[in-house]
Amino acid sequence: MYCIDQGGDVVVKSKEQKTFVQQSKNEKSVKDDTMIRQVSTFSKQVVEKMSQAGIPATPENFAIYFDKLLEEKPLKQRQAIQKVLETETLEENIYVAHVENDVKESFRQIKVILETVSGMYTKINKLKTLTKHKIQELSNGSGQIALVAYEEQLEEIVQSLELQQKTIKEHYGTIAEKIKTFHANSIFDPKYDVYNKNFLFKTIESEKKNVSAFGYESSLVAFKIKQKTLESIKLQKDKELVIKNIAAMILKRSRRSDIVAHLGNNIFVILLRHTTLSQAEKAIESIDYLIQNTNYIVDSQQIEIELEYGRGKIAPHQTKDQILSALINQLS
Repeated sequence: MYCIDQGGDVVVKSKEQKTFVQQSKNEKSVKDDTMIRQVSTFSKQVVEKMSQAGIPATPENFAIYFDKLLEEKPLKQRQAIQKVLETETLEENIYVAHVENDVKESFRQIKVILETVSGMYTKINKLKTLTKHKIQELSNGSGQIALVAYEEQLEEIVQSLELQQKTIKEHYGTIAEKIKTFHANSIFDPKYDVYNKNFLFKTIESEKKNVSAFGYESSLVAFKIKQKTLESIKLQKDKELVIKNIAAMILKRSRRSDIVAHLGNNIFVILLRHTTLSQAEKAIESIDYLIQNTNYIVDSQQIEIELEYGRGKIAPHQTKDQILSALINQLS
């Protein structure tokens, strides 16, 4: 029996090989059926848990409770279900992050081009002024006629350029407003590849309403690298790289429903939906365990990373500033 392999070559396949392939397919089919049953059963348990807690089974709430309940399952079952999750399509927010970074870079390039063009016009205007001065200096002589003719031609060109400059300025103003609006509505921090404070603020306001309406608890955890750790790193670029790596590690270990955001000044905040303070404390312990069991090498030297934390509940009667201030004040 002949067939084509992955490299495009014709090969002979024996009956035994055919039987083995068929058995492999059957085994895969059985595994797939088992996996489907496991996920279906688990999904039903999630819905029952939400119903008992009085939480509406909206897609967002379901995703949150799916992750919460998954943490309580045995390791083997948890790993099996996580494999299914890994086969899903790329998360929309990750795609948006890349798009935002590309758009921001495009804006930066446009700004450089416009600044360059503006500089060119400035130089042309200086040339015009210089020409006028030279004409004034030459009150007599055969060169005066040539300079007068040159000035007339230059004046015509400059007038045309001034009209173009006015048009560019108008477009530049429009682009600047678009950039301002874009930054106001962006949700990712390009420096650390996590959510930005704008998105964090909006999410806190939204979660306050949900907590008030449905009576469940949600918590916040703030963290930053201790100053003594950063002081042990000489170069600023190395400090920023360490901070970025720590943020990436914590983002990776977080549930899909958690929001990890950069608040500013190297302070990060994790919003844990449907999570009590005691559960938030366990999350901190998990982060600490992760940090302590990871080696950090900077400039050929091992660095001991220490984090400090703040934690608190989302209280509907408090403003987001009050909630975050209480959280940050716990950091030294």
